[in-house]
Amino acid sequence: MYAISADGRAVVQWSGRDTAWVTIGGPAKELFAGRAGVFATDARSGELRVYGGAPGAWKTVSEPGAAFAISGTDLYRLAQDHSAVHRWDKAAGTWTRVGGPAARLYGGGAGLFATDPVDGRIFAYTGKGDAWSYAGGAGADFAVSDHHLYGLNPERSGVFRWSGEPGVWSAVGGPAGAVYASPSDLYASNEADGGLWRYRAGGWTRIGEAGAGFGAQGDRVYRLDKDRAAVWEWAGADWRRIGGPVRTLVVAH
Repeated sequence: MYAISADGRAVVQWSGRDTAWVTIGGPAKELFAGRAGVFATDARSGELRVYGGAPGAWKTVSEPGAAFAISGTDLYRLAQDHSAVHRWDKAAGTWTRVGGPAARLYGGGAGLFATDPVDGRIFAYTGKGDAWSYAGGAGADFAVSDHHLYGLNPERSGVFRWSGEPGVWSAVGGPAGAVYASPSDLYASNEADGGLWRYRAGGWTRIGEAGAGFGAQGDRVYRLDKDRAAVWEWAGADWRRIGGPVRTLVVAH
């Protein structure tokens, strides 16, 4: 797990139970992690840097962008003026345009998705050139697991799963404040009870309180308190405090 310290001056890493948090870089504003690597935006310049695996070993890979997303082993960037989507070529150290204007990017094992800056519709990247296909209408939030794209409708009254066919979605849940995804599961915050719920095997289970940050890997779930004072780990029973305060957290898969 990776996090940005509460004052924004450091990027810290936690490697598991009975280990300490180690400072590996900073200052930073945002963090991104996945199979493509661990990345952080510089707090001053906004440039994106990739972590080289040792404390202090960071290399600049991109100018500032409006957003970044990871899908599989690929890293994508939304231009700072939202005019284009680019994919990073790690071997060449260059960026290639793969799409036009977008409002937001969502990435995961199931693919890369972008919302239209005008009407909010969501599109799936085909992986070929700059070809995109229509997935569905506008939503309040989206999340991507290894196998599915999920969406929360604009009214936040229902959670839906995309079938893979244009505009075809199925309901999987009711009202939610936000949706999150790990590689294997879907999670949602419930505004009615303030809870964090997990969707698995067709049913929902309340596993704890919602927070300001979220991450999961396998059966282990990580939560940043709403006041960002503590980071908690859940492994199917009780929640255990493992750190904090921090500003934000990500879990590498």
